[in-house]
This record gives sequence, structure tokens and C-alpha cells, in this order.
Amino acid sequence: MQKIVGRWAAPLAGGLLFVVVLFLLVGYRLKTAEAGIQTLMSAGVMVAPVKAFILRFSLTLLIPFYVIAGLALWGATLVAATLARRGYSRRWTPLDGFLFTLSALLWTHLLLWWQVPTTLWLIPGLKFLPFWLIFPLLAVLTLAFPVRWIRREGLGPVRGTLLAAAWLGLWSLVPLLPERLPRLLTPAKGGQDRTQVLIIGLDGLRQDVGVPATSAWTGTTYLNAYTVIPATRLLWAILWGGDPMVYTIGHAPPLKEELLGQFPLPLIDRAQEKGWKPRFYIDDGGTIGLAGRPSNFDDVLMPAPGWENFVNSNMSAGFPLFAAWENWGRAFPTTNPWAPLDAGLREALRLGAGSKLVMFHSCLAHVPIFLRREELAEIKSWWTLRPVSLEPFYARQQITAARAARYDQRGDPFTSYSLRMRSILKAWEPIWAGLDRDPRFAGATRVLFSDHGERFYHVTDTIRLSGVHGYDLDPWEARITFKVDGPGFQAPPGAAPVATTVSVLSLRDALAKAIDRNTPLDRQTLETSHPVAPLRYQTLSLDLFSESAVGLFREMDVAKLALTTGIAKNGIWFTDQDQSAEERAEQVTLAFGKGADLEVVKPLKAGGAYRYLYEGYLLKSHEVVSEEAYKAAKERAKALLTAASPLVPDSRGPASVAASRATE
Repeated sequence: MQKIVGRWAAPLAGGLLFVVVLFLLVGYRLKTAEAGIQTLMSAGVMVAPVKAFILRFSLTLLIPFYVIAGLALWGATLVAATLARRGYSRRWTPLDGFLFTLSALLWTHLLLWWQVPTTLWLIPGLKFLPFWLIFPLLAVLTLAFPVRWIRREGLGPVRGTLLAAAWLGLWSLVPLLPERLPRLLTPAKGGQDRTQVLIIGLDGLRQDVGVPATSAWTGTTYLNAYTVIPATRLLWAILWGGDPMVYTIGHAPPLKEELLGQFPLPLIDRAQEKGWKPRFYIDDGGTIGLAGRPSNFDDVLMPAPGWENFVNSNMSAGFPLFAAWENWGRAFPTTNPWAPLDAGLREALRLGAGSKLVMFHSCLAHVPIFLRREELAEIKSWWTLRPVSLEPFYARQQITAARAARYDQRGDPFTSYSLRMRSILKAWEPIWAGLDRDPRFAGATRVLFSDHGERFYHVTDTIRLSGVHGYDLDPWEARITFKVDGPGFQAPPGAAPVATTVSVLSLRDALAKAIDRNTPLDRQTLETSHPVAPLRYQTLSLDLFSESAVGLFREMDVAKLALTTGIAKNGIWFTDQDQSAEERAEQVTLAFGKGADLEVVKPLKAGGAYRYLYEGYLLKSHEVVSEEAYKAAKERAKALLTAASPLVPDSRGPASVAASRATE
């Protein structure tokens, strides 16, 4: 018995060694990160709650998963080997178990890397080889010991080939099963109500990408739609009736006062009072700030609470086999590179059925974007690329003369972004088309929109940086995709877009009226409530993108934001601002969208402001204006943002108004 247990320690050690190597690769990447999300992750892992979470996550999930997977793979390997060579189950050696386990685990990861080849840029060394060489090389490494074993056992070419094929087939089941097994479904709350309003948000979907990609969808397309602020959490809070004067000067972490319930969400409160049972689902909860916050939702679900999603979604790319099974076992589908693109929307519809107000937000295009093989196939001769060529730069400081000289234009991050958005929308198109035939959603207003756009800053004429948002107000961040179908909005595929100006504030007001009347959205309210779309934001430094803008504008102090941000257990994080809303409002940038025109007023440190005029995405003019002109723009934005809706006596809610007046 002791000998048997001792032998089985060898495949266990194989699984442990494999996951340790993956940990070392992730650690090396964090340590050598130059910019972008990886540097934030590198800094974040030093914070005590994050460090504790990673340790607990690793010891209770990641490491046991790989050890069990290794044992299961070796068990399947042993059964097949014993069928081919009788008696082998009694005489296998620890070295056999160890090396076979490593071979099997490498094969499972080879299959997953083949599904999403761009994740290979995370592997030092390999990322510098062309794809056409990497996969044969990994296949040779996978088969090296199995072939040696077959030759050692004298099985011959036919039996040996059949056995090798059987092993590869058995090993392939482990990474491929999660796609085919029914998900471990979260129990749905259910209900008998037909949905009146379904709102689907796709993070970062620009107007110039989303409109052509959805031209074959039914429904009315709005060509001139604008966000209120290019930040997911803040934008949704405004849509839910939150005070625009509070939520246009915040950033990703919630204010401490939000967690204390001082800033309510009046539309959600009203929807609950009216029996609409508002339900919200998101595939990356780190971006929404609902963890630990009092609210009146009937249901809220995400893969993991709050900031824990950032760790999960960014670490999972380094642990492919775990990531593949994570999509199957989480309470809600994730955004890791192996997540099915339609899983989150389908699950939101299943869980939301029975509610009159169902909302879903997807972050499947969050950076970094790891293209799948089907997406890479649209890039000319993709197999000749090196994985590192598809890894985007995040800051101008990363681009040295040597890197610029060997830059491959096929790795342009805007190309990757466009391919991913088209893939997501292609996966969603049949779902959208089938909603009219679904008795749970037939007759509802269906809205597809984005919380903000995405900008890809040029560093040279040919090199663009990774996409960003939440840095500035400009057409690339402000203009969004907005499509509506259902009663009053029906239009056939290919119908000409409507040029009417639409703001997310318009959607808020139309939703308020729908809740009061217990009806789908009213088209007239959507199209007439905000003929000018106001935007307001405390912008961030553009130092990462442009040397000329350094120190020029009044903006958020990122270092101060970091120092005032607290991170707690269970995904809770918050900002404890040391400035009043009035003080922070001195730094805000304003914008006004009307039709295709966007006016942006950005305050200068020296006084006054730059005033930019855009038509579509084209800059028409810019000039310096006085401090008085800037103050007038602030008052105009405030008037547009806080104007009481004729449908709602005060759309901000009494508690929110009181809090706003105390700080403004």
C-alpha cells in the first residue's frame, strides 16, 4: 500500500510542478510589466487584502485544480496504457507517472493555446517565435516521452500510433468538456411578468465600429448617441437615476458615501416599488462598484464580487486549463480568453426572465484583447506573426527606436479591437433576432448601447497604443453605439440610421416614464428629452500618450486617487475623497453633443480653457477661451445635467439632491 501511495505521489507532483511553472511565468510577467493593466496588477498584489485573496484563491482553487487534473489525466493515461500492455498498471514507475502527467497537461494547454493563440504572448521565449513554429514545437515536446515509452515497450508502429491517438483523445476531453457540459446553473429567481425593457450594454463599443457591425440587425439605429461620462460604473449609476453632479466627477472606485447609502439610485428604487423587479448582470463585476453597496435590485450577479474580478480575469489568461473550467463553474460567465462570447447574454436572459426590467453589461472587449484563432484568420498570413507582435503597447514611453523599426502593422490594436467587437456582435445577432419569438421578451423594448467609446492614441503615423477610455472627453470616447428594437422602434435590417441626438440621459428619462406607465420605452421621450447631450468628467493626465499635454490641463491627480483608495475584503473598494465636490468640479472637462457636432471645453492650469469643435471624428477647429467662457460652459453643463425631467419631479431623488447641495 505504501508503495502504491508513493507512486501516485509522482503524478501529483507533476500537476504541482506544472502549476508552479505557470505561477512563475505570471510572476515574471508582473515583475517585468512596463505599463497598462499589468503594472496595476503588479502594484495591486502588494496590497494586503489582494495578497490574501490571491493566496486563498491559489491554495483553495488553482493548485488543487491542477493537482486533481494531473491525477485524472494520469489515471486515463494508465488505463489506456494497461489495455495496450497488460500488467503495466502493476509495474509503472514514478518517473512514468510524473512525465506522462506533464505531457498530458502540456497537451491540454496546447489545445487551449490553439483556440486562443494570442495568449502565447504571456510566455517568455515562446512569444518571440512565429506561430507556425510554436505549435509544432509544443506538439513535439508533448509527444516526446509518450513516443519514447511506446518504443521502450515495443508496441510497433500500428499499435503505438493507435495508443498515442487514444491518449491524445483522452487528454483532449479535459480542456474541451467545459464547452459541451451543461453549466452549473445559478438558480433563477423566475417570475410571471413579461419583460418590458431589456438593456444590453457592450463595454467600449464605438459608434463607428458598432453601427456597421449591427447593420443587419432589426431595429432603429441612432447615429448620434453620446455617453454622459466615459466610465462604466458612473454611467450606469446615472442611468439608474443617480445624481449626475456626483457621478460625473468620480472614477472607477466608488465613493465611501456610496457604500454608506448616501447616494441612492432612484430609478431602481422606483422600479422595485412598481413591481418591476429590476435585475442586473455583469460578466466583470470589478467595473461596476456594486459590491458592498446597499441597493434595491431584485437580483445582481457577477462571476466574483468587486475588485476580485480584476484579479480573476487578468490572472486566468496565465492558467488556461483553469480558465476553461472557470467559465463552466462560476455563478455567472466570465470574460477570460476562453469564455464563450454568447454565454453571458444567454445567462442574463435566463436569469432575468420574469422581471420587467432586465439589464446586462458585458466586458468581453476589455484590454488586453486576446484574439481567438477564428479572429486571427482575418489577419493576412497570421501564422507568420509572432505572438509578441499582437501584444499592444500601453504608453508612448514603451516605444523605442528598435521596437518601432520591427513593428508589424498586422498587430495594430485597433484591428484587434474591431475584430473582437464584430465577433461578439456576430455571436449575439441570433439572440437579438430571436427575442421577438421568445414569449418572455416579445413586446419588450430591446436596447443595445455602450457605456463609452474607446480611443487608440497614435504615437507615430503607423503605431497606435492599446485602447483606453476614461482619460478624456473626445469623439472617440464620447460617441457610442445605440440601437433600439421593439414597439415603436421596429425597422428592417439595413434601414437608414436616425440622425437624432440621443444621450444616455434620454434613455434614463424614457425608462422613468416606462416604469411609471408600466409600458415599454416611449420613442418620443427618447428622441426629444435631450436635444443637446451634456458630458462632464474629471479627466486624467495624457502623459502616457502625448508629451505635449504634460502639465497643461487641470485634471485628476492619479497619485492622490490611489492614496485615497481603500481596498477591503470580498471585492469591496472605495475612495475617501479629501476634496469636496465643488473643489473637484474646478477640474472638470465639459462637452456638448448635438447631431454629429461635439464641442469640448478643457480647462488649462494657467486659466481659461481649450475649446475643440469636432464633426463626427474629425477635429474642425480649436481655440483658447477665457476663464469666464469656461465657467459659463460649466454652468451650461450643470443646467443640462440637472434639469428636472418633466416625467420625474426631480430625477435625482431627494437624498441625492441634499447630498449634492451639501457638497456643491
